[in-house]
Amino acid sequence: WSRDADMEDVTIDPATGNLYLALEYSQKVYRLTPPKYNNHETIFYVQEAIDKGYENSGLEGIAYYKDDMLFVGSQWGANLWIYKFDGTKVSKVSLSKFADEIAGLCYDPVGDWLWVVDSNYVKAYICTVDGKLLATYNLGSVSNAESICVDRKNSCVWIGSDEGSSKLYKYDFKF
Repeated sequence: WSRDADMEDVTIDPATGNLYLALEYSQKVYRLTPPKYNNHETIFYVQEAIDKGYENSGLEGIAYYKDDMLFVGSQWGANLWIYKFDGTKVSKVSLSKFADEIAGLCYDPVGDWLWVVDSNYVKAYICTVDGKLLATYNLGSVSNAESICVDRKNSCVWIGSDEGSSKLYKYDFKF
């Protein structure tokens, strides 16, 4: 599937297999449905990001949460929203007390934790679902960490980097 859009992050609903994409410039969320994933629909816009002109500092992270809800994060203000699939905003918090941006998100249902990657501070964070910081991890020499995936099966966390030559980093992790 190909689309002229600034796609920044992807997540999957484990029950349906639907993919959800965060689009940065347009500040919207797409849904793609299985089995071919070749049709998309806009399910909602993050109006605040549009109204405040986030543009290229807009939506960067998305993660399936539960009960037909998504976490959506922005670069500007390190804002974290929870939205229902129907576009209803459930909540908003800023992670700016510890993060400079949200570059990628991953929800971990086992710990009921939200993992956040911040390419500006070169860190990964573990937060509660309401944005309280639980732990901080330095990512070392990663130059543009843009995505994060928790892999409990292999006891690691994957970090995708959008550096000059894109790289995938594996960090061993004890859960």
